[in-house]
Amino acid sequence: MGDGPACHGVSHSSERPAVVDTARSASWARGGVPTIAGLVTTYGRSAFLPGLVEALEGQDLDADAFELVLVDNGSNDDTWPALAALVTASPARALAIRLDRNAGPAPGRNAGAASVRAPLIAITDDDCLPTPGWLRHVRLAFAGGADVVQGAVHADPDGIDSMGPWDHTIWVTNPTPFFETCNVSYRRSAFDRAGGFDEDDPLLHPPSGRAFGEDACLAWEVQRTGGSAAFAPRALVYHRCIPGTYERWLADQRQLERFPGLARRSPLVARWLYLGVFLDRRSATFDLALAGVSMAALTRRRWPLLAVWPWLRSRWAYSRYRAGGSRRAALPLLLRLTRSDLLAFGAMARGSVRYRRLLI
Repeated sequence: MGDGPACHGVSHSSERPAVVDTARSASWARGGVPTIAGLVTTYGRSAFLPGLVEALEGQDLDADAFELVLVDNGSNDDTWPALAALVTASPARALAIRLDRNAGPAPGRNAGAASVRAPLIAITDDDCLPTPGWLRHVRLAFAGGADVVQGAVHADPDGIDSMGPWDHTIWVTNPTPFFETCNVSYRRSAFDRAGGFDEDDPLLHPPSGRAFGEDACLAWEVQRTGGSAAFAPRALVYHRCIPGTYERWLADQRQLERFPGLARRSPLVARWLYLGVFLDRRSATFDLALAGVSMAALTRRRWPLLAVWPWLRSRWAYSRYRAGGSRRAALPLLLRLTRSDLLAFGAMARGSVRYRRLLI
């Protein structure tokens, strides 16, 4: 794929975080160049590290065939001593890097990639648990000539049954244009050609708010510059089920203000949108419901309210499911979801104006 706009995914700050400490396993320097590397950045999640490192060490490849690079992205708690101890004691070929400050996930991943020796870089997040065959199946996918490989992501089986309505996890069961860093891999040459993860674009790294879309932008940049993509369903990673709050859920809806900008930057994202202008089918039914309510108010007729039914049916079913089948408990949940959908609509409408790309 050689056409389409650049994703501004090659800019880097001149004031990058500095490496202030490292830790190595005894086997880090053993053997020749490994064929593939597992790369993770972490920030303030020391409790997740033992399970993560154990999953990475348990890859079903020969011990000399892979390496692990883990980056403490400027944590200010006990993350570094916990990570350094795990890496030092690891039987795998492992390296830990400590950065002096947190400037977002992109600089952290780029710093880790700079220490990778292998020609293939497999990336996951600190709230994930790779399955034993993860790196092996990623490597097989690259054998077909791909430059970027998206793997499957399922919710952690140990946590999914206890998830509340505002808790967070990730599912990736089919190819998407987002190439989420919970499970994405790059051929090193393609990663370098594309410039790595963008560190400066205001769309991706606003002065206030968390990073957004730099993973999708890098994957598009790889393909825009001639690379190819593949999906590896057997390269499976489990994503932990993270406790959340309604306030955090609403904050996620506000983040959608930047989605029209991402759709404008990445033709892959633009083509993924439902009918080209809706985030997904559910958002389309909500927009239809809003149109029906507005028309009913303007015409003082009831029949336009029929347009509310597709959205209401879907949201009511979801509310009852999350409420364990209880209608009484489902009603307040439905009201909260209605507010959430209104907030998302407003955010995307503002973003459509700001980035001059219609998305509702």
